[in-house]
Amino acid sequence: MSVHSKYAYTSLANIASGPHARWRRILLIALLPMLCAFIYFTYESNALASSQDLFKHDVALSNGDTSMATVIKALYGPILHPIDAANFTDDEGQTYHLNGAPRFRKKLGRKVLVLDIDSRPLTKPGQLMDDELIWKDGEGIRALSAGMLSHYTYAMIHGYDYKFIRAPDYEDRWGTWVKVPVMREALKTHDYILFMDSDVMLHFPHLPLEWLLNYWNMTKETLVMMSLDPDEPQNYDSRGNRYLNTGFVIAQQSERTQEMFKVWAECPDEGRYLGCGKWKLEMFHEQAAFGNYIRYEFDRPEDIRVLPCVEANGAPEAENRGGCKGTFVRHYWVNKGLVPKALSDQVMQYFIPRLHQMYHKTAGHHIVDAKGFRLSGAEMIELTPEEKQALNNGEGKNQKDEGW
Repeated sequence: MSVHSKYAYTSLANIASGPHARWRRILLIALLPMLCAFIYFTYESNALASSQDLFKHDVALSNGDTSMATVIKALYGPILHPIDAANFTDDEGQTYHLNGAPRFRKKLGRKVLVLDIDSRPLTKPGQLMDDELIWKDGEGIRALSAGMLSHYTYAMIHGYDYKFIRAPDYEDRWGTWVKVPVMREALKTHDYILFMDSDVMLHFPHLPLEWLLNYWNMTKETLVMMSLDPDEPQNYDSRGNRYLNTGFVIAQQSERTQEMFKVWAECPDEGRYLGCGKWKLEMFHEQAAFGNYIRYEFDRPEDIRVLPCVEANGAPEAENRGGCKGTFVRHYWVNKGLVPKALSDQVMQYFIPRLHQMYHKTAGHHIVDAKGFRLSGAEMIELTPEEKQALNNGEGKNQKDEGW
């Protein structure tokens, strides 16, 4: 290992344990209501029902361990989608099938790095590095902080490594350029990186990255995976091809991957690509440099896996823009203010169904059916068989639908 790569490993490792590791406390505050409710209902179910009565997805917190990592494992662990499953059905009932035998059959664990990169302090109220963070119906948290918290949560759910890198700034380039050399550096210590802009989220937190790699067919020769941008005039390069969005990147370590990120980072210096210097500050910066130059040099069939916009870009609110509804990966460039709600949905779409299951499984302890009686003044009088039949025939009388 070179001195440089050893330094890279040390610097990346130390960042996660340094004074800026406050996102652990932030995540705890953001998900505190879920934590309290989950602990309460877990312990209550154990007290009220026998083990045979507990709903199938119940996972008790062992030995009084109420750490956030344990709670997240208890919430998501029992419903993780199998890595090598042949298909996946989304929340709209559409089923997605693998095209062949899965390459990934075992968990990659900490070989995967979920990566956040930013050069800003992020210490203002509602931002990720602030000492305190409150939910306040989503108004107390800034949108981009919510996105990064979702990335951290996804890594914890699946046992991946996670790093937030506060990157140094280029003196002569737009801030988003810093992601390129930092991703290259991260690939010196991990086999795979999953980089997401802070307005990007995985829509199904229980769906492992390994399954997506199988579905999108990452081969041993694949360098990176990126999604197409929407079919709009501003999203085309000088050769008439749509840009690949660099806000969501899956990269696989190899010497060729290192070379690709190197020439990408050096592109604006124009030692290799004449004209690339315009993208230092002009839209779309590093994305335009990749689209106009890098992808045409790294053009072996397996080098760059182009992902469908409908699956890995946009959001339902942007579906009218080229169909980019973000089935698996939501990119909220259409409205960054939607990110806090999406974070809330990532928790509640799993918590509410299981809470509902628990309610039904323990129904014998808290539901009393008094429909076999009739009310007369202040008294409840048991119905005769004839009265019960008449009641069934007139059910709903003097009632209104819920919510009306």
